[in-house]
Amino acid sequence: MELDGKQQEAISRCCDVKQRVVPVTGKAGTGKTTIMKSVYDALTEAGYNVALAAPTGKAAKRIQEATGISATTFHRLLEFTHPGERDEKTGKPYGFSYPRRNRENPLEIDVVLGDEYAMVNHENHRNIFDALPPGGSIRVFGDVNQLKPIESISTLSAKPSPFSDLLERFKGIVLDTNHRQNAGSGIAENGERIIKGFCPVRRPDFDIHITDSPVRVLEDKCMELLFDHGISFATTDNQIITPSNKSWVGTQKLNAALQRVYQPHEDGWHDIPRHKWIKEKMRMRVGDKVVVTQNQYDLGVFNGETGLVEEITEYGEIAINLGDRTVVIPPVLEVTLRNGATTTVDPRKDIDLAYALTTHKTQGSEYKRVIYVLNSSTFFVQTRSNFYTAVTRAREHASVITDAKSFQYSVTSTKTKEFKK
Repeated sequence: MELDGKQQEAISRCCDVKQRVVPVTGKAGTGKTTIMKSVYDALTEAGYNVALAAPTGKAAKRIQEATGISATTFHRLLEFTHPGERDEKTGKPYGFSYPRRNRENPLEIDVVLGDEYAMVNHENHRNIFDALPPGGSIRVFGDVNQLKPIESISTLSAKPSPFSDLLERFKGIVLDTNHRQNAGSGIAENGERIIKGFCPVRRPDFDIHITDSPVRVLEDKCMELLFDHGISFATTDNQIITPSNKSWVGTQKLNAALQRVYQPHEDGWHDIPRHKWIKEKMRMRVGDKVVVTQNQYDLGVFNGETGLVEEITEYGEIAINLGDRTVVIPPVLEVTLRNGATTTVDPRKDIDLAYALTTHKTQGSEYKRVIYVLNSSTFFVQTRSNFYTAVTRAREHASVITDAKSFQYSVTSTKTKEFKK
């Protein structure tokens, strides 16, 4: 690909190891991945030890597939300990997880390339910078227009995100040219409109459905796409997105409704154990679309990875096809706590249905088709950045199902309360 001036500037600055921090922002298609690969190749060829990392296992997997370079999560890079057991009522860890890599024990790496840095909160940002060795440097990439990260301390939510702060302090490079073939698509056009505070408009690759019955419209649309066009949202290629887990258009209610659409069977069901702080019951069968909600390093699966259930054995094991591999989730797993003691957990409790996911869960991912569902019941998390992030996950087609009030509010609201995925 022929590089434009901004891309050349980004590569030049990123390869200058005298610059400790180089931030690069740009929307999808502006060449961030191309720049990362070019920088990695140039620096490793020059003899530097370079690591590629991302906030989530899913984002790390995606950048690894796009570049062919081994990538990991920031937590694994910093060698975080296991957080230990969790309170049965709240789900919060009894202990805490901490990075083994820090100022006293820095990374043995010359340059860190951090992807999807818009997702990194203040606590993790501090941990990452503390672990850089003397003379080490970091290059961070992301889309500053996307959702702000979820902060562990609510008061930090009011501050600029670490990525925004780095762009301001270190003269960040803004990539502004879309190099993809769909640069003139309705998805890209409407992404720009949302950023500027305008409502999106209908285009051949961008549908808008104004309704006060979003669940019925969503079910009808999924059925129509499946039976008339062979397009299924029960695959990992396509994704339904909603701003919240809660409300009657949140992931919990939508997943129950969509499971009935895509799994209209009477047999083959298995009850799946839930954590005590989760009140809703869960059942699954072969073919269900599921998401991993907790890193399980011993099993090689990571928070946010989605796949399809291939088998549920008589012993309760769940085999999940994650696309590049199939993993078996057992009913019992022994884990080592930070004090060296061991305990057993049931990792099946950290698997949920994934027909619908929150915008936060899909951040860092791409899909062929996306349906974004809004309703006034989710006003408390509706924002311009949420809207923009959701619809720009789509490469080929995006649909929005919403009521008129939410449609207007989502492009004008720029603030939101603390949101937990």
